Amino acid sequence: MTLQLNYGNAVTGDQRFERPELQDRLMRTLDHSAGVKMFGLRRIGKSTLRLYATEQLETQGRPVTAIDGQGLQSLSDFLARLFTAMPKGEGFMNKALGLVSKGPAQVALQAVAQGTGHQDAVLSAYWQLVSAAIRKALESDTAKPILVIDEFTYLIGNLLKRPEGAQDVDKLLAAMREWRAGGMTMLLTGSIGLTALARTHGVNVEHLNDLQPFTVPELTQEEAREFVRQATRSSEGRWTAVHTKEFFAQSDILYPCFLVRGLLQLGVDNPPEPTDFARIFEDYVRSDLHEDFYGQFNRRFMAYKGLPNDEQERLILPALKAIFEADEPVSQDALMCEPPFTRVDLAVALGMLHEDGFIQPRERPGGERFWRSGSSLASAWWRRSRLA
Repeated sequence: MTLQLNYGNAVTGDQRFERPELQDRLMRTLDHSAGVKMFGLRRIGKSTLRLYATEQLETQGRPVTAIDGQGLQSLSDFLARLFTAMPKGEGFMNKALGLVSKGPAQVALQAVAQGTGHQDAVLSAYWQLVSAAIRKALESDTAKPILVIDEFTYLIGNLLKRPEGAQDVDKLLAAMREWRAGGMTMLLTGSIGLTALARTHGVNVEHLNDLQPFTVPELTQEEAREFVRQATRSSEGRWTAVHTKEFFAQSDILYPCFLVRGLLQLGVDNPPEPTDFARIFEDYVRSDLHEDFYGQFNRRFMAYKGLPNDEQERLILPALKAIFEADEPVSQDALMCEPPFTRVDLAVALGMLHEDGFIQPRERPGGERFWRSGSSLASAWWRRSRLA
């Protein structure tokens, strides 16, 4: 199969480069856990992987409900979207309606389900009753649904902008954990990490601890070469081994979007001479892509200014400096932690940096954890940022 290049959106079919090991690991995790939380930078392949998972689950005949959290502003917005996205008929949401006691709670939930308007304050006040009814409906339903929420962090951020936002976030996260206990599997994704947002607003996200974190890495060298081989098959020999060698001399980032952008700018059917690759990459590939990704890292780092106790300067920056400037992975035990911060604060901060794509862990037998750069892109950002 010739890989059809497409830049900018989630891809499927002959536009998707298959990553069997990564895809199988995601499906195994979904099949044998309460679910997955997958946060990370934009354009690293999360949406394509999420789409793959949805396709596989639907092929297996499992009921999948997928919603986008980005435009949802309240608990009632969330429930309304959930009702709309659920398959019609005798599903568990209809069972939930029947389990809610008569009165304001049932009226509010019926209004949400029918799309006839609702009062956020009423639904928020009776949220516990509604949530419990959904849990009971799940327990009595043999076809356990899989809930996929894209841009979940935006939903949480939107809730936090409301007067009772922190309370509503806690209600939602606690309810979702109860639903998972009732059999609902979840896949939560987002282009912004949740931990930093929660710490900034003093929100407890321990309700998500039963979800398994999942990271989308760069392609390996072998995968990247296979990617280029599939993408250049249509050249009928005009793309040569010399072109491939020079392409990888210029492509220092191995996320699929970088390879796609480079190949599209070069043109695979009638590629220019390899001696022209350096100029094309300098003018049309790196300048735009690097700026986009560096901007994402910059915004994440700047957001840490909202953390308490000057955490950005006194805890996060020293940890980043130690990790990025080391030649080998750095033991967590070797990282400095000055008062008023504890080793627990450090562990939480490192988890946040991992979630935001700056660093990634390895853990050896006995529990010793080591940290290294999250990607070649993160290392390039650190060199350019000149933060220390």
